[in-house]
Amino acid sequence: MMARRVPLARRALFQDRRRAALATGGIAAALLLVLLLDGIVAGGMRQVTAYLRASSADVIVSQDGVRTMHMSVSALPPGHVEAVRGVDGAAWAEGLQFASSTVTAATGRQLSYVFGYDPDGRLGPGTLTAGRPPGSGEALVDDVAADRLGVSVGGQVQVFGEPFIVSGLFDDGTSMVNTTTFITAGDYTRLRGPSVAYVFVGAEAGVSPDALVDRMAAALPETTVQTRDRFVREEAAIVGDMAADLMQIMSIVGFLIALAVIGLTLFTLTLAKLREHAVVKALGSGNRRVGVVVLTQAVWSISLALAVSAVLALLLARLVAGVAPALLVAIEPGSVIRAGLGGLVVGALGSLLPLRRVFKVDPATAFRRAS
Repeated sequence: MMARRVPLARRALFQDRRRAALATGGIAAALLLVLLLDGIVAGGMRQVTAYLRASSADVIVSQDGVRTMHMSVSALPPGHVEAVRGVDGAAWAEGLQFASSTVTAATGRQLSYVFGYDPDGRLGPGTLTAGRPPGSGEALVDDVAADRLGVSVGGQVQVFGEPFIVSGLFDDGTSMVNTTTFITAGDYTRLRGPSVAYVFVGAEAGVSPDALVDRMAAALPETTVQTRDRFVREEAAIVGDMAADLMQIMSIVGFLIALAVIGLTLFTLTLAKLREHAVVKALGSGNRRVGVVVLTQAVWSISLALAVSAVLALLLARLVAGVAPALLVAIEPGSVIRAGLGGLVVGALGSLLPLRRVFKVDPATAFRRAS
């Protein structure tokens, strides 16, 4: 029975190809809006947590009560690094110096997180795209920020008001809000003092991050100890509570608008096919069969529109990455699934609302000439 229903619904939907294309295109445009807005929010979250997610650390130690980098100030005595290394289960520990500042060049300035680190250690940026790690008086600059500032390897920037030579460039360090800059721990100490903001820790083989957190919390009660994954979640949450609020509101509004467009499109499509439904009834089908045909048409329309919108969203995300590298649009499978499910629910409602009128269609209308 179902094998006969599906072709009937598909043929009825595509009988007028222009109308079907317009309906599918309208729904696809609405879903594309949802996917792009969701992608901007997801991309922003990825950008602000990129450094932490790429870290090989299992545990991060910070000042008591400090759980994030954004909107936070953490200061630990330099001796805390050795204290952390001495905790049973810690394979390695390195201190990261951190402050918010600006990086300045002849052509402009850029808000930046400035990291002081050991270039021979594990806390540097993920991938160098040009040059080498910094030495004394040198800095690593993100390639997007370097392009904005008009500098390259061998150029000069000012960090904390002091001149630094750009020794290398790296990627994934700039977001819509700011960038990141790396200098040596020695230069950072000279300019801002010896305290460290965070201690990144790797667990020994066989020791879980959660177990290491418990041991460190007991050994260092005046600090905040978190797994790296927990730290990333805290960081994403605080950013979501601040800069991403507007984007999330826009995403929700866009989703509601898209659902309204989908519902109205399928409502109109169903009413436009009353005569076709009369033909189905004239051939002996009951109201249930007609309802299945209408719902199947909605599923076909939304499924095709979702596939088109997902492909377009991925293409536009790549286009945006080439035109505006600081704006990351991340199209995630979860977003596509949510958009599809929301569209199916609203599309079903939009198709079912006129069914009362469909059920009252006189089968004889199938044999009357359209006026």
